[in-house]
Amino acid sequence: MASTIKIYQGNSRHFPVEYTREPRLNQESINVDDIKKTALVPKSQWDRMQYSLTKSAIEAQQKKAIKQERDALHESSKGIVKYWPNTIEGKRLKRLQARQVKEEQKERERLELDKREDEYNAQMRKNAIKRAKELQYFQTDRIKNFHSALLTGEVLKEREAQIDFKKMRRDVNKEKDERYIQQMRNEYDAYLKREEEEKTKRRDIRKQFSDFQLSQVKEKESQKSNFIKTDLDERKKIDDDVRNHEQVIKEQAKKQRKNKQELMSDYKEAMAYRQMVKAAEKKLQEQEEEETRLFAEAKKRMIRMRKEKESDLFKVFKEHNDRMVDRLRNIMVQKVDDEDDRIARAVAERDREREEIERLRKEKNEKQLKEIAKHRKEVIKRNEKIIAEEKEKSKQTLERSKQEYEEWKVKEKEEKKKALTTVVKLKQLNLEQIGENTIRRKNLREQDSDYIKNMQSQELKDEKVFQKYAANVIKATKKADRNPLPLVKAANQVMHHSTQAITEDGNMIDVQRKSDNAHDKIYGRPLNSKKRLGFNWD
Repeated sequence: MASTIKIYQGNSRHFPVEYTREPRLNQESINVDDIKKTALVPKSQWDRMQYSLTKSAIEAQQKKAIKQERDALHESSKGIVKYWPNTIEGKRLKRLQARQVKEEQKERERLELDKREDEYNAQMRKNAIKRAKELQYFQTDRIKNFHSALLTGEVLKEREAQIDFKKMRRDVNKEKDERYIQQMRNEYDAYLKREEEEKTKRRDIRKQFSDFQLSQVKEKESQKSNFIKTDLDERKKIDDDVRNHEQVIKEQAKKQRKNKQELMSDYKEAMAYRQMVKAAEKKLQEQEEEETRLFAEAKKRMIRMRKEKESDLFKVFKEHNDRMVDRLRNIMVQKVDDEDDRIARAVAERDREREEIERLRKEKNEKQLKEIAKHRKEVIKRNEKIIAEEKEKSKQTLERSKQEYEEWKVKEKEEKKKALTTVVKLKQLNLEQIGENTIRRKNLREQDSDYIKNMQSQELKDEKVFQKYAANVIKATKKADRNPLPLVKAANQVMHHSTQAITEDGNMIDVQRKSDNAHDKIYGRPLNSKKRLGFNWD
């Protein structure tokens, strides 16, 4: 049942306003019990409840409206100040427009420059093609031979000039040689005169030098005799000094031997004393070791005593020796009594150790035998498992091989069928290719015929151009006073289609040439001439 809420408007004395969540019912359907269950709410509280329920949606709508209004104002203000020249945005737009205009101008200039560059490159290509054609034309054998003939004319002219120059140089050199010979004679006479004067000077110098050497030799001999005499006197003095020195050395050696003998005797006495001390120390050390081995406590006390101060060492050592002598006396007495007991205990201990060792050895052997048996069983099981796996693998391999063989047979049949189909196709293709090759050879023959006709016409044009070029070169050669015969000979080696030739004056004349099919008649028997010419063909 829908609940009904009654709201008081204003004072509580007024009649309440009734609100329901469902459509209003008829007056007959109202029940008294339902009226008692109805809650009465004032309008202010009802409005507050409604506001609290729709508060978030209302605030969201308000914020959205405020934001839209702010954005609209912002856009309108941007549109207003967009073209103002004294704002940052206006300056930025102005700079952008200026940059755009500048870039458009640069782009037009670049396009114009590219257009000019293309025209220049096209012209350069035309010039390069023209130059390449000229170079290619000049690289033909015909032009090379003609230029070689031109160079031959230059060489002949140069040779004539060299011959004239050689004659002139021979005449000039003849006069020069005569003057040179006369000059050489005069220089030789002056040289002989100078040589004679120098010989006289050298002779005088050698004489003076020989006299000086003789005087030096005499002086050296006198100095040598004086030196020998002085040397003999010094030797005598040295011999006396040596003898005195040897006598002194002998006396010193005698004293040294005596001192050495005394030192040796002292050394022997010292060594004997040292050996005696060492023997005493050794004996004392043996006694200490024996005491240490027998009495562990005495050794510990002795070690502690040795760590005391150095000043008390001698006193402690003496007291220790006294105690050691007393104890040794007592031990020697007790040793005789306890010897049998110690031997019996040692024998029993040795037997017990031997039995223990034997027991441990038996236990170890039994343990090893058990491990070996266990390992043998594991190895046998592992080998049986491996053999079973290998049998299974062999069986699978055999089945797989059979299956692969069956598949191979099927594939072999398919391949044979494909090969047969391929052979039939190849035969058909060969027949088609034979027909195509026949048609292509016919077309090639027709093209070759057209090409030969074009080549003949082109050769005639090239021959006219060459004859014109050769005539101009020959005329220029005649004007330069060069020999035109090599050029005329090279120019008249024309192609077999031409009917013109060039004279030495550079003029063109018509000539009658042989046909390609024409041949001279051969008289006699040419084979008879091979023997007298020395040929050996059969």
